[in-house]
Amino acid sequence: MPCEEEMCVHFPVEIILQILRRLPVKSAVKCTAVCKTWYALIKDPAFVLTHLQAASFSSDLLLLRFATGKREFYQLRRDNDAFEEYKQFHLPFECGGFGAFRLVGTCNGLICLGDVYQDYCNIILWNPSIHKHFILPKPDFPFKSFCDSTLGFGFEPLSNDYKVLLIVAQDNKEELIEVWLFSLNMCSWTRLSEASPKHCLHAHREAAFVKGALHWIGHSNLKYWMFSHMVLAFDLSTEKFFVVNFPKTLVHFVPQMSLIKYEESIAVVAHGSFEDLDDNQLELWVMKEYGVDSSWTKVLHSIGEDGKLVFYSDLIDVFGVRKNGEVLLKVREECGKNYELATLDLNCDQQKQQLKRLGIRIDLNYSFVGNFVESLVLFDKGEQDAEGEV
Repeated sequence: MPCEEEMCVHFPVEIILQILRRLPVKSAVKCTAVCKTWYALIKDPAFVLTHLQAASFSSDLLLLRFATGKREFYQLRRDNDAFEEYKQFHLPFECGGFGAFRLVGTCNGLICLGDVYQDYCNIILWNPSIHKHFILPKPDFPFKSFCDSTLGFGFEPLSNDYKVLLIVAQDNKEELIEVWLFSLNMCSWTRLSEASPKHCLHAHREAAFVKGALHWIGHSNLKYWMFSHMVLAFDLSTEKFFVVNFPKTLVHFVPQMSLIKYEESIAVVAHGSFEDLDDNQLELWVMKEYGVDSSWTKVLHSIGEDGKLVFYSDLIDVFGVRKNGEVLLKVREECGKNYELATLDLNCDQQKQQLKRLGIRIDLNYSFVGNFVESLVLFDKGEQDAEGEV
């Protein structure tokens, strides 16, 4: 008896779907070889979405990326006390520009990689869990050079679509800005002529994807080389830019700053101080209630009340927050000039906080740590990877 007939006789389709939704990604992919009916069920975008929702609820994975020259390393680790390694991946393609790919962002099991330099543009969506990738077509720009580029990647749930935003400034002239949006569903770029931001962006910075919007640090140029900072956001549903106000203390802050996702809100990581530009100082400001200006709170400061550097003076950067509330940090190794991953519990008083070094070496410029979920996204699109898991 054919497989389809057996399934109809013994199990209703809904029962089969409930079973398949609970399978790990690797097992679900194997089930596509059972029969044509199962292949069609698993390939359906509606099933991919419900399978993703079930996987997201129970996922405890963190994605780590680090690079040496043009060699990039990707691994998944369990977000638990042991932080044990779960899986490693080989990157199935090489960066054509200088150094490694820019990791634009991750969302629902997809990793967006960007290799954009001058007139060269290579953007890839990669799902390492099913060993598939999708190379975006080249956008049709009216000019050949766009060195100052900003990329963002996220998911729009209303249309079940993955989108890539590309903001370019021609020949380093910040006032000449073009905005292009790629839709995976449509497999095409659209120029958003009415959506160009009225503020400058810190180019080549990763966006924080929160509440359906991409977020970057932006600024307006004032007189006497002064800046007025804000968070510039782009809603993937309305395809419009909007502004989120900065912490008042940091509005005119000059040293290096970055924006990260912090739980279901955003946070600003600020290096140095306005007065003495001491690079050893680092502050973390969290918007406790998204969209509420008064909720900006400083939750981490590497300077103690006595004005001296506290015990985690080797702190270099903040990646984000774990499910248990601890922050993930980049710190200097106790011996040597290299860097490693560490965690810190901010729920304790500063005097009781203890830095936990994880013994995982990372690089200075290309490291990434973020939440990850294995999914079937791209199962019906793109190309098969030449290489898979290690």
